[in-house]
Amino acid sequence: MKKVLLIITSLFWLALTINATKFVNLTPMPKHITVAEGAYKLPESYSINAKHLPDSICVEAEKFVQTILKTTGCKARITSKKKADIEMSLDTNLPNEGYKLSVTKKKIQISASTTSGFFYAFQTIKKIMPAHVMAGLNPEQAQAIIPTFQTDKRPTIPCVEIYDEPRFWYRGFMLDCGRHFFTVDEIKHILDGMAMYKMNYFHWHLTEDQGWRFEVKKYPRLTSIGSVASDCRMNDMEKGYYWLGKPYGPFFYTQEDCREIVEYARSLHIEVIPEIDMPGHIMAALAAYPEFSCTPEGEHKVQTYQGGVWADVLNVGDPKAVQFARDVLTEVMDVFPGKFVHIGGDECPTSAWEKNKLCQIQLENLIKEGKIKDLGKENKHRFRPLQSHFIAEMNNHIKARGKQMILWNESVTAAGADLELIKSTGATIFCWNPCQQGAAIASSLGLDAVITEWGPGCYYINRKQHDGAEEPGAAGSGGKNDQLPAVYAYKPIPDNVTEPALRKHYAGVQATFWTEHVSDIRYCDYLAFPRLLAVAESAWSPEEKKDLESLRKRFTADTLLFDLTGRLYGKHFLLK
Repeated sequence: MKKVLLIITSLFWLALTINATKFVNLTPMPKHITVAEGAYKLPESYSINAKHLPDSICVEAEKFVQTILKTTGCKARITSKKKADIEMSLDTNLPNEGYKLSVTKKKIQISASTTSGFFYAFQTIKKIMPAHVMAGLNPEQAQAIIPTFQTDKRPTIPCVEIYDEPRFWYRGFMLDCGRHFFTVDEIKHILDGMAMYKMNYFHWHLTEDQGWRFEVKKYPRLTSIGSVASDCRMNDMEKGYYWLGKPYGPFFYTQEDCREIVEYARSLHIEVIPEIDMPGHIMAALAAYPEFSCTPEGEHKVQTYQGGVWADVLNVGDPKAVQFARDVLTEVMDVFPGKFVHIGGDECPTSAWEKNKLCQIQLENLIKEGKIKDLGKENKHRFRPLQSHFIAEMNNHIKARGKQMILWNESVTAAGADLELIKSTGATIFCWNPCQQGAAIASSLGLDAVITEWGPGCYYINRKQHDGAEEPGAAGSGGKNDQLPAVYAYKPIPDNVTEPALRKHYAGVQATFWTEHVSDIRYCDYLAFPRLLAVAESAWSPEEKKDLESLRKRFTADTLLFDLTGRLYGKHFLLK
């Protein structure tokens, strides 16, 4: 049956190419594109003039040359001559990630102002070539996967004129590795999928109540104890849910693993954002170091239930616990060279602080010193400003290293949050629930907001993508709000946000993937595709360029690429 589906997919793609001469399969859609008749046929030996450009740009040209050599056998001469088969030029008037691409029957011309711009131009060229090129396979390898796959020895590139730049500077994908662990190779597989669609930030959720996945050399028990759950609920796409019935772990990433991922992502122009969740969602750490909890003598364990919000949180009134948090972030910043560090700040009950003497004393002292607001002794959210103060302390530590903090929207939407303290951090706010309320508050404070909607038009693409009876178990119902059309139709910036001073703080969008119900890469792929295409296009393309039927057509054509790269995908919205 699988081979039959592959043959049908391949035949559909070939028919689409033949019957629609002006169809160019490119996602996300460029800002401006004109498709002309004909195509450029890549010579068996071609030239590319990259030697006159900065080394970092020349490297991108060399990577493209190696991909073409591997997938087609066509060889390139990299030259400094002005005239070449592929001509590259710097244009400082183009935006940071923007590019111009001209493909005629005689040659290809690329211009950009930055290395990233040239990278995205080459990604576009590979994407509009036969699918085996983006897949990194030669024709024989492709035919071994799809027997009907056919392509010319010298591949063609459709004649196009493209001016392109992204709508948002932040175009992200988040993977939760706290609940279920994914290998280094599986994460590279995810990064490859992101790069196909010009996404540029990988938000790596590394710690949870269910598991601590980052090696901290100063605190070895975080991984020897915190990375092991006594059991774990798994989910097989065919068999359904089951309990492992034995310890899950130790599963964690060494610091060298993390550096390997960072370098691989960097080669794809993706920045890795590590998330170390605090002061809540930290039970795995407290299982290893209970002295940093509010009840050191109590029971502490790595949680086995995959969901939920737990009251066992970091003791923010204990200077030793606060220093522990700083120490962890120090090692995180040593390993991850990017601009951002995410510290969570979400779903943190205050009940443990309310009963803890150190937290009670700290609250009173901070109020007396005027460092946090006094909400009044009768206010049930009276202890929430302690979280805001803790966040500000972590921000001072992160800022001292020249980095910027990221928080979930509870930091500004939770009742009792000290908004002036959060404003002072300059943090970027990731908005999930209430998403648009969080974005409105963040932008009013002058803070950037990233939209990762949990509700209607869901960017939480770990949820069921359809409500059919045959769908594997997952979060959500798979109703209309979770399906591809709703994800695609969702507007990250609501129409009623009209003031430029507020709109400029809507920094981007993110596809978020929690793993309460997903324990393997196959199911991750299945739920992510095609909705990841919808989020990527919302991140890159102008709102007015979005067209659902066009996306469905391009998604249907891309199933050939998914099959060649071993990616499962939902078939509910394929063109028939």
